[in-house]
Amino acid sequence: TLLQQGHNQFLVTGDVYRRDEIDMSHYPIFHQMEGVKIFTPAELEKAKELGIDERQYVEHDLKRALEGMVKTLFGDVEMRWVDAYF
Repeated sequence: TLLQQGHNQFLVTGDVYRRDEIDMSHYPIFHQMEGVKIFTPAELEKAKELGIDERQYVEHDLKRALEGMVKTLFGDVEMRWVDAYF
């Protein structure tokens, strides 16, 4: 596996198929991407240096990485974060 090969961060993409009915607003096939990053204790120590908790540090790192990926794929586009849960 990627972790056994020594990778500490990677993305996995794949197709998702559902048994949903096709209609004007739904299609049962889409792409999904998942990411993994293992933080070292030294990396998490940076959170203390910045005066934030580890969760905030990890959240900031994730958002920075996702914004970088979007800029690489789509160029300089408008982006915003919406805190929403479902």
